[in-house]
Amino acid sequence: MANPTRELPSLELPRILVFTSAVSCGVVAALGLQVYLHNHGYDLVSFWQSPQSAKALVPWSIAILAAVVVSFAAAATLSRLPLPWRRFRLLRWVAGIALVFLLAGINHPVAATAVTSPGATVAANLAALGVATLMAMVGGYFGVRR
Repeated sequence: MANPTRELPSLELPRILVFTSAVSCGVVAALGLQVYLHNHGYDLVSFWQSPQSAKALVPWSIAILAAVVVSFAAAATLSRLPLPWRRFRLLRWVAGIALVFLLAGINHPVAATAVTSPGATVAANLAALGVATLMAMVGGYFGVRR
């Protein structure tokens, strides 16, 4: 007598859990990109001190856009695909390995950055974190299935 395979019941995640997970993913993506840009010579404080360097604003706007895109993608994935994710096991392993290699290479400085005051650096980083959080909330809000 053969034992039939049991299917696990699908589990819908609460909307607030999907939203907070999406916002967290978006903020972490923006912070990672902020560290990467800072190590490659794009500093927010230098942009604030010399407004004619508008070309430094483009990478930071890309970092904010990354918060929206990652947050939207996380919210859309979590709200549309019920748990457990047995079908996507290989895809999760590949994505996890890619994420580990990506995060391993973020904190390697390439260019020397200008020395600025610590207070201005903290204020600029907190402002960027606040904007990234707001934009991740926007991306998460539009990504959650209603």
